[in-house]
Parts: sequence; C-alpha cells; structure tokens
Amino acid sequence: MKNPIIRTIYLYLFALVGLAMLVIGLSMIINLGLKTWIFTQADKQDVYKNQPMPLYLSSDVKVAQEVKVCADKCELTQIQKQQVDSWLLEYQKWENEQKNIDTNVWVVRTRQRQAATAVSLILVGLPLWLFHWSVIKKDNKEKEV
Repeated sequence: MKNPIIRTIYLYLFALVGLAMLVIGLSMIINLGLKTWIFTQADKQDVYKNQPMPLYLSSDVKVAQEVKVCADKCELTQIQKQQVDSWLLEYQKWENEQKNIDTNVWVVRTRQRQAATAVSLILVGLPLWLFHWSVIKKDNKEKEV
C-alpha cells in the first residue's frame, strides 16, 4: 500500500460518520417514543405553532357583510354583488372545514416527519458504520498476523 495512513484515516472517519448518524437517528426515535407514550404533553405547543395562518380575518368578514348590506346604496354592479356573495360563501365553507379538522393533525405530521428523518439516518448510518468497521477489524487482524 502506498499511503496506509490516508486509508486508515478514511476508514476511521467514515466509521465515525456512520456511527454518528446511527446514534442521532436512534436518539431521535427514542425522543419520538418518549414524547408519544410517556411525556404526552410535550408536543402540545406544536398544535398551535404548526397550524397555518387563517385564510380569512374576522375584520374582512365584517367588511364583506357591510358591503353586502349596502350593495344598492354603494352602487355596486351585479358582478361585484356576486363576488361579495361568492366570497362570503367561500368563507362559510372554509369555516366549516376548520371546525372538522382534528387539532392533533399538526402533531402527527410533525412526528411522521421526524420519524422519516430518523429512520433514514439509521438506514444510511448503519451500513456505513458496519462496512467501514468490518474493514478496520479485517485490517487489524492482518497486521497482527
């Protein structure tokens, strides 16, 4: 071998990287399990933090209702009246959809995203570590003989 020190550094470095990925992935899985089954209140802040901003503001609804009431006085065209009615119908539809949404959906999505990251780290880190560590062990046995 021309540069055994470079090969040794490479093997130990990538074995360390694989081990770090494995440890991080496993710790994320353990963290997720603890939050799910033991510390069940730990994710409650995510219910509010991860919800998207509301599409409609209550002040917008009041303005639209006022415009609808004064449609004739404000000299709105038929198209403008239809647009106001359409907007109010869309708002009612959105409001009904928001009532039916489970508040835990945001926590579930966050947990699934974390689990996917953790599993991918484990699936990449484990073979990386096992391969490089087996080569290191093989090299050490050859040096002893």
